[in-house]
Amino acid sequence: MSALLFMGCYMLAQVSKEAEGVWMARGYGWVTEIDSEKIRIYDLSQVACFPSEEYPIALFEGGISVDQGVLMLQRGVTQYKFDRIEILPPLCKKKLSKKALKNPVLNFEILWNTFYEQYAYFQERKVDWQAMYDTYRKRVNEKTSEAELFAICDAMLAELNDGHVGIEGPDRIMKKAAVIGNWDSRPDADFSGTRQAVVAKYLKKPRRHNISRTIWGKINDSIGYIQLNSMGTQGDYGIEPNTPVKEAQKLYRKYLAGNPDVFNDDINGMNRIMKEVLNDLGDTQKIILDLRFNGGGEDMVGLAALSHFISEEKTVFYKKVRVGDSFSEAYTFALSPAVTAYSGKLYLLQSHWSASAAEILLLSSMSFNNIERLGSPSEGIFSDILEKKLPNGWEFGLSNQVYQDTKGISYEAKGVPVHIDMAYPKDEYKFVEKLKNDLKTTGDAAIEYVLNKQE
Repeated sequence: MSALLFMGCYMLAQVSKEAEGVWMARGYGWVTEIDSEKIRIYDLSQVACFPSEEYPIALFEGGISVDQGVLMLQRGVTQYKFDRIEILPPLCKKKLSKKALKNPVLNFEILWNTFYEQYAYFQERKVDWQAMYDTYRKRVNEKTSEAELFAICDAMLAELNDGHVGIEGPDRIMKKAAVIGNWDSRPDADFSGTRQAVVAKYLKKPRRHNISRTIWGKINDSIGYIQLNSMGTQGDYGIEPNTPVKEAQKLYRKYLAGNPDVFNDDINGMNRIMKEVLNDLGDTQKIILDLRFNGGGEDMVGLAALSHFISEEKTVFYKKVRVGDSFSEAYTFALSPAVTAYSGKLYLLQSHWSASAAEILLLSSMSFNNIERLGSPSEGIFSDILEKKLPNGWEFGLSNQVYQDTKGISYEAKGVPVHIDMAYPKDEYKFVEKLKNDLKTTGDAAIEYVLNKQE
C-alpha cells in the first residue's frame, strides 16, 4: 500500500478500537495489522509475504471506518475494503536472512506471481502471462547478477505495454541494466517547448500557476484557452507566477516536505485556481481545455477542474478492482458541479499523451452534452498504480483497477475516443514534430477548428 494512499487520508485523530486487529484487503494483496499506535502493511502473494510500510495511527482522522465487520478506507474516487482475519498468515511470520532476501529466483517469483494474482488487463493487453513466465524464468538462476535480474524483469514487464507498469531499483543497478537491456537512451520529446509554443502563438497575455502547471488567457473576446499540464502540483502555496522555474521548484519542494495532506492541497488549489481562471474567461462563449501534454496525477484534481464546466450532478464512471479471478462490485462515482460553473461550450484537446488522471477527466466528460473532444484517443491507462516492494528493496507498480463509462465500457489500452480526430501520431517525437510544424504553418489544427467553428 503506497505512502501516497495514506498521506491522502487525514490527520490527528484516533482510530476506533473496533478497527484494531488483522485485516485482509479485498484485492490488492495487502494484509493490514492495526493496533493503538500504528498500522503495519504487508504485501502478500501465494509465494511470500513481507512487511511493506508502517504508519502512525494519527494519520487517519475519519479516513477509516468499520461497518458490519468490514473495514473501509475512502480516498478520492477509490474505496478500499478489508475483511477481518484471526491472525497474520503464516507466510507473513516467516523470517529470511539478508542473503535470502536478495535471492534472484525468489524476487522473480514474487514479481511474476504478484502480477498473476493482481493485474487486471492481460486480455486487453493481449499477453499470455504464463508464456511470459516460461520465457523469462529460465533466464534467472541463483547466480544471476542484480543488473541482469533487473534487465530481465524490466523486459518481461515491458511486454504488457502499460504505462502504469514499471520497476525501479538503485541507480547503480539500473544504469548497468540499461546497457544489458539496450534501453532507449534518447532524451524525452520536447513537450515543454511545444506547449510553450502553443501558448506563445495564441495568447497575448497568458497567466500562469505553479510552474506553468496551469496556463490560461483569451485567444479573442469569445474564446478562452486553458492549458492544464498536470493533475498534481496544484497546491496553492503562494508561489508568485513570475518566480524563476528553478527557484519555484525549490520552493514547492520545500512546502511539500513533511506536508501530510498534499492530496487535499492539490484539490483545493485546483478549485481556487479554476475560480480565478473563470473570473478571467467567464464572459467567453467557448473555452478550450488543453490536456494534450497532461500525463496525469490525482484523479480528484482533474475532476475538480471538470466540475467547473458542468451544470448538474451525473454519474460519470464505475470503478472496480480485481479480486482473485473476478472483480469486486463496481463503485459508482457521481460528479457534482462547482458552486459557480462556466455556462459556455467546452472543447477538450487530447492526445495519446493524455494519460491516467487526465483520462479520468476525459472519461467523465462523456456524460455531458456541452463538451466536445478533439485530437486523438488518449493513452488508455486508467487504474491507480498498485505499488509493491520486492524483498530486495526494489519497487514496482501495476494496474489492478478497472474504470468503465456509464454504459459499462472500459477504454483500457484503447483510450478515450474523440469526436474530431486530428490523427496525432502515437510516437512522442513525431507528435511534437507535427505540432511544431503546424504552428509554423497552418496553425494548431485543433485550436483552429474551434476558432473557425460556427455554433
